[in-house]
Parts: sequence; structure tokens; C-alpha cells
Amino acid sequence: MDLALNSLGHAVELLTHPAVIFAIAVAVVWGACCGVLPGVGSGLGIGVVVPLTFSMDAVTAVAFLVTISVAVSFSNSLPAVLLGVPASPAAFLTAIDGYALHKQGKSGLALGSTLFGAVLGQLVSIPFFVLLVVPLSTLTYTFLSPELFALYCLGLVAVVSLTGKNVIKGLMAAALGVAISLVGPDPVNAVARFSFDVPELRGGFQTIPAVLGLVTISEIIRSMRQNYNWEDILPTSKSMARFPGFRKLKPIYRPVAMGALIGTLIGAIPGMSGTASAVMSYQQAKLTSKTPEQFGKGSIEGVAANESAANASQAGEMVPTLGLGIPGSDSMVLVLGALMLQGFVPGPMLMQESPELLHATVAGLLGGSLLLLAFGWPLARLLLRVIHLDRRVIMPLVFVVTHVGIYSLRQSLFDVIVLLGFGIIGYFMIRYGYSTAAAAIGLLLGAGFESNLRQGMLLADSSFWQFVTRPWTASILLAALALLAYGIYGTVKTTRRERALLAAAHQPPSGHTP
Repeated sequence: MDLALNSLGHAVELLTHPAVIFAIAVAVVWGACCGVLPGVGSGLGIGVVVPLTFSMDAVTAVAFLVTISVAVSFSNSLPAVLLGVPASPAAFLTAIDGYALHKQGKSGLALGSTLFGAVLGQLVSIPFFVLLVVPLSTLTYTFLSPELFALYCLGLVAVVSLTGKNVIKGLMAAALGVAISLVGPDPVNAVARFSFDVPELRGGFQTIPAVLGLVTISEIIRSMRQNYNWEDILPTSKSMARFPGFRKLKPIYRPVAMGALIGTLIGAIPGMSGTASAVMSYQQAKLTSKTPEQFGKGSIEGVAANESAANASQAGEMVPTLGLGIPGSDSMVLVLGALMLQGFVPGPMLMQESPELLHATVAGLLGGSLLLLAFGWPLARLLLRVIHLDRRVIMPLVFVVTHVGIYSLRQSLFDVIVLLGFGIIGYFMIRYGYSTAAAAIGLLLGAGFESNLRQGMLLADSSFWQFVTRPWTASILLAALALLAYGIYGTVKTTRRERALLAAAHQPPSGHTP
């Protein structure tokens, strides 16, 4: 408990530094602009600016990236309320109740519930985040190479098993990422492998260009092929209405508190998105509400519960990312990559080696939430103008800026080629149903996966049985196997359902004779 309170105190102290405050303010504006555009989201918003963070110190960079996630999650709900179009999957329930309130002439009430649900949920989640991540530091003295290998296995399997429709394709994507990570020096004897006499490959693929290509450039290419036309549903100048007042928002406090707890706990499970926590929170709020009949027809409790959980999951995703070194989402893949490139290794030893990263994370969560609490309402008015921007201009511009940013890191044309090449690969992976996030996670975790396996086998005198029967190793590997079995079961179930629906669609009507 003392360590947790100490972390909160250091985070508040960071918020007195002008550089950190400026970075958080810029991140709020940038993240909010990205979040209000459907299809952009935190993964793309973070990916575009990752190259900028290498000119910052690590603490400022972490606070900057974390704040972008906070701002994106908040602004995702604005088009959901005013247009009925969720900017992310987690906002689809907000679109149902929020847009219903908007059509009833209660736009101010809907937006007020959205703003305070998001901000208060985020604030409530911060203590839970610290209390969850700090105990992981106690594993420092019991985790050696075998246990770390098991954690890498759990990270790969969890994300693959809990996301996507086809776990087999997810495993193939993760295997591709691990295979790419094998290019470069051997972790034991430092001999170059798979370089094919290309000098630039002797040190392996640079992490940031490869990951940004898979996750960000692929998404930009996909977005450029989409067309969004809001002419028929753009909000009028009166859509924002007036702030409803705190008395009218009184019913949202209980669902906000429960949503924050659900969002943090669910978000802390690798592979579980903010969508899952938002749905669970919404259902819980409906079950305990005095007016459940209003849910789906314009309930501020439903809006607040959904927004609270979706935003709190941002803090939850940071628990496995920092505490175990396992990315909690696609945006956390980029955060983890940025940290690793700066020389930090998130995981159980974080609190011992780099406690300032935890302080910076809390500062980003807290500072971003407080700024949105103070300026969220006027910022929402400005963000509605962003919807009018022509995506045919914005997306190519972002595409070019990302390539320029990568080139500026090392002045290497090869890095730009890697970025574009992996972007094209990622685009076709998306097109054919393979997870780019799984491939990126495999690329990030592949080096540690291999090195801990080989070092662990040396520690166990090359005895595989001795390697896997260590208590923590066995427990974590069993959890990974359980998640893999769950993922395969889900894939089989989904495939059977799709086949049944397809067969029913082709079945001739009753009584019809061919």
C-alpha cells in the first residue's frame, strides 16, 4: 500500500513539470481529433506520433502516449451521440442510448453523461490500476528465464485466443511475427542469422518501422479505401445544446463507479478489449437500475456505464503491458515497442529498475482526465468540426508524415522500405482475416521468447521436464493452454454457426419441389 501511495505521489509531482504538462495537453488535443473520426482510433493515433517521442525523455514520452489513449476513448463517443455513428466498437451502446436522447432534444444531457462517465470512470480506475500493477513487482525475485518464457507464451496465446474469429489464423499471424524476430544476431552466440547477405539485416529488423508498418500503415491503407459521407446526418449548430447541470447527472454516479471497476479488471486481461468491458458494464447497470425500461430508448445510466467501463479499460490495459510486458491491446503494442526501443523492459522487474515509467503512466492517465474534465465540453464543440474534414486529404497526409518520421529517426532509407513493406503485408493480412496485432505482438515478444527458452534450458541442464515443472512456469503454461483451448472451442463454435446459417440460407422453402 505504501508503494502504491508513493507512486501516486510521484505522479502528481510529475504534473508540476512544464514539459510533461505541455506534452499531455498536446496529446489530449491530438487524441481527441483522432478519436472523433471513425476508423482512426488510438492505434493509428499513437502510431503516427511514435517517431516524435524519441526526441523526448522517457517519462514525457510515456505520459504523452498514455494520454492519447485517454483522449481517443473520450472522443469516440461524440459522433455516437450526435450522429448515431460509433467511432469505435466500444461506443456502439453509447450510440443506441445517446443518439436516442439526442433525437428527443436532450443532446446536452447525453453529452454531459458521456463526458462525466468517461472522465470519472478514468479517474476512479487509476487507484485500481496502481493496486493491480504494483504487486507484480514482488514476482521479481521468483521469475527467472523459465517463468519469463511462460509469460511470453501466455502473452502470445492470450491475445490470439481472445481476439478474432479464427484462432488458427491468429496463431499463424503470431508465428509470422516470431519468425520475423529471428532475423538478426543469435541471442546466445551473437552470430547473424537469416540476413541473406543484406548488411542492414545483420542486426535484425528495426522494431518500430516493422510494428508501425503492420499496425499503422496497414490501417491507413485500409482507411484510404473507405468512404465516409456525413452530409445527411451532420449535426446542426444547436446539437451541442447546454450543459445539463450536476443535479440531472446524479443517477450516473453508481453506474460510473461499477463501470470503472469492471473496465479496469476486464481491461487487465490481455486480449480483452474495451468493448467487452463496456458490454458487461452496460448489462450490470441495466440489471441494477430503477428504470431498466429506459435502456435502449435513451438512458443516461446506460451511456455513463458504457463510457465509464470503456475509458477505465485504458488503465486496465496498462497492467499487463507494464507489469508483465504483455500488450493489452493493439495501441499498447506500440507503447511497448516505444519503451523497448528506448531501452526499457516492462515486466515484473519494472518497479525495481524503472519505477519512473509507472509514475509517468499514472501522470498521463490523471493529467489527461483532469484536462478533459476542465475543457472537455468546449473541446467537444471544436471536435465536431473535425468530422467535416476530407479524409481523402487527411489519410494520404498522415501516410506521408509517418514515413518522414521514421526516416528522421536514423536517416535510413531502409527503415522507410521496411515500414512500407510491412504496411503492405499488414494490409493483405487484414483483407484475408489475419490479425496484424497478433503478428506485431509476435514480433515484439519473439526475441524474449527465444532467449528465455534457450537460457531456461541451460538453467535446467537441457531437461525439458525440469524446465516446465517449475511451479510458476507450470501454472502459467497451463493457463496458456486453457486459453488456447478456449480459443479453439470458440473458433469451432463460430465456424459451425456460420455453416448452419449458410445452409439455412440455401435451403429451399418448405413445400417447394425442384
